[in-house]
Amino acid sequence: MKTNWNKEQLLKMAMKTKSDTINKQTELNKKPLILIVGNPNVGKTTIYNKLAQKHAITANYSFTTIELNSDFIQIGTDIYELVDTAGIYRLDNPSEEGQLTRKLIFDDRDKIIIQVIEAAKLEQSLLLTAQLLELNLPLLVVLNMNDELGMHGIRINSRVLSESLGVPIIETIATENKGIDNVKKILSSLTVSKNPRNYPIICKKYFKQMESIFPDSNGPPQSIFTLYAMEDPFAKKWLSEHYDSRTVAQVNQNFIRFIDKYIVNLSITFLNSQTNWIRNVVNSVVLKKEELTKFGVQKFGELSRHPIFGWFIMIGIVAVTYLIVGKFGASFLVTTIENQLFAPLISYLESVITQPFFKRMIIGDYGLLTTGLFNAVGTVLPIITLFFLMLNLLEDTGYLTNLIILTSRVFKKIGLTGKSILPIVLGFGCKTMATISTKILDTKKEKYIAIFLIGLAIPCSSQMSIIIAVLSREPLLAFGLVMFILLILEMSAGLILNKIIPQDKQSDFIIELPPIRIPDVRLLFQKTFYRTVWFLKEAVPLFLVGAFILFVLDETSLMRLLEMALRPVVVDFLSLPINFSEAMVMSLARSEAGAVLIMNMAASGQLSTAQVIVAIIVITLFIPCISNVMAIFKELKFKKSVILIAAITLISILIGGLVNILLQLINYRG
Repeated sequence: MKTNWNKEQLLKMAMKTKSDTINKQTELNKKPLILIVGNPNVGKTTIYNKLAQKHAITANYSFTTIELNSDFIQIGTDIYELVDTAGIYRLDNPSEEGQLTRKLIFDDRDKIIIQVIEAAKLEQSLLLTAQLLELNLPLLVVLNMNDELGMHGIRINSRVLSESLGVPIIETIATENKGIDNVKKILSSLTVSKNPRNYPIICKKYFKQMESIFPDSNGPPQSIFTLYAMEDPFAKKWLSEHYDSRTVAQVNQNFIRFIDKYIVNLSITFLNSQTNWIRNVVNSVVLKKEELTKFGVQKFGELSRHPIFGWFIMIGIVAVTYLIVGKFGASFLVTTIENQLFAPLISYLESVITQPFFKRMIIGDYGLLTTGLFNAVGTVLPIITLFFLMLNLLEDTGYLTNLIILTSRVFKKIGLTGKSILPIVLGFGCKTMATISTKILDTKKEKYIAIFLIGLAIPCSSQMSIIIAVLSREPLLAFGLVMFILLILEMSAGLILNKIIPQDKQSDFIIELPPIRIPDVRLLFQKTFYRTVWFLKEAVPLFLVGAFILFVLDETSLMRLLEMALRPVVVDFLSLPINFSEAMVMSLARSEAGAVLIMNMAASGQLSTAQVIVAIIVITLFIPCISNVMAIFKELKFKKSVILIAAITLISILIGGLVNILLQLINYRG
C-alpha cells in the first residue's frame, strides 16, 4: 500500500528524528563513567582496547595517551562510558596532561575507577592509590604485566594486597588477554570500600575540623581536604564550584585556625603519612625481591643511552631501516606490485575506457587512479607498512625512551629541556600528534620551539618512509647529505629561536625509564595492521583529492598559470623541472604525496641525483600537511601560527636554493 506524505508531515518526522537523536546523545552523555587511570606506560590503553574492543595505539614509553579515548560499553544491564585517561602519578599538582584526568576523577557523574598498576612498580603506583582511596568511590586495582615479575625477582601476594587496600585486585597480562574476563565480571558487582588507611592523629584532627563545616550527606570527598592541606589550587576551585562563597570562606578560616593552633606543615605530614603507609603495604605483600640483572636484554637499554655506544646503535637502526624500507620495500616490493598488478590493470583500462575525458580523469597523467589511488596503495602502502613495522618494533621494545635520553644531551643546547624532547621524537611517528603532545610542556618558550622544529625538518613516519625509498635508489652519499642538512638546519633553527625568544623557567628532565621488552610478535603485527588501516582511511581520500585538483588545474589550463608563477622559484632558483610544482601542490594534502611524485620523477629519469637531493629537502621542509597545520593553530595563537607556517615555507625555498647553489659549485653529480 502506498502512503502519501505531505511536506508538513515529513518536516515533523524529520524534526522528531533529529530531536530523538539529540535526546539519545544527551542521555548517553549522562551515563556513569568507568575511568581507567594509572601512571604513564602501565598498560591502560591495552586494558581499554580489550574492554571496549577497540584499537587505540599503544607503545612502550610514557605519554602515549595525550588526549582521551572513550566508548560506551555494557556491564550487566547498565551502560557506562569507558574512558582511557592520560597518565597521572598523583592527584596533587599533576602535570598538564594529568590535570584533565584529575578533572574527570572529580567529575560529578557517578563513576567506577579502574587503577592499572604495573606489577613490577607497585610501590611507585601506590602513591596514586593512596589518594584514590580517599574518594569514596568504587575502586578496582588491576595488577598488570605480571609476567615481568620474575625478571625483577619479585613475587606479590595479591590476596594480602587486596586486604591491605580494601579493594579487589585482578592480576592481568593485558597483551595476552589474561585476566580481562575477570575485570569485566567484577565491575558489575563493585561497591564502595572503606578507606583502610590509618592516618596520624594530627591528620585525623584536621579531617574532623574540616568536615564539621558540612552536613554528613553533603560533604566533599576526603581527598579534597587532603589536596587543600597540600595547598593545591584545584581544591579551592572545586569547593568554589560546589559550595557558596560563605562555606568556602569558612573552610579557609578553619584551615588557617588549625595551622595556627597546631603549628604544623600539613603538606609534609600528609606526604610522610602516604610514604609510611606505602612502605608498610609493600613490605607485607612483596614476598621476594632480588637485584635486577644488568645483563641480557636490559644491557641493550643501557648501551642505547650510552653517550658513545648509543649513537652507534642509533646509526645501526637507521641503516637497518634504510635497507628494509628503501632497498627491499621501494626497490623490490613497489616495483613488483607495479609490474605485476598495476601495469596490466592500466593497460586493460586503456582498452576499456574509450571516452577521452574520462580516460584522462581516471588513468591519465593526473588520473584519479594513476596519480591518486595507485600511488597511495601501490607505492606508499608497501613502503609505509614496513616502516610502521620498524617503528612499532622500536616502540614496543622500549628503545625510544632510551633514544630520548641519548638525544637530550644535544637538545639541551637549543633550549629544549625536560619533557620537550619527547614530542620531538614523537614527530617521527606523527607530526600532528607530536604537535598536540606539546601541551605536556611547562613553558611557552619550549612549546613554541618544539612546535616549530616538529613542523620544520622532522619528517613524519609516512613521509620518512617515502624519503628513504626515493633516496635508496640514489648513491648512499645522497641519503647522508639529506639527513645531515636536515639535522644541521634543525639544530641551527633551535639555537636561533633559543636566543631570540625570552628566557623562561626550565623544566627538569624526569622521565620514567621502561624496561627493554621482547615484543609480542602477534601484537606487533596487529598494531602494524591497525596503523596501516589508519593510514589508508586518512591518506587515500586526500591522495584522490590532490589528484583531482591537479586534473582540474590541467584541464582548465590553470596548471600552466601556476607553473608560470612558480617558474622563477622552481626552475631558476631550485634548478628543478617545472612539474615539481605538482609535487608542491600534492604535498599540501599529504606530505608523502608530494614525495611520491618526486619518486616517480626520479624513476622516469627526470631528476638527477643532485636534483633529487634538492627536491627532497624542499618537500620535507615545505608547508606541513593539513592536519598538522590544524594542530598548530590549536596549540598556538592565530598570529603565531601564521608566522610559524610562513617562516617554514620561506625557509624551505631558501634552503633548497642554497643547497642547489652549493651542489653546482662543487659540481656534484652523485
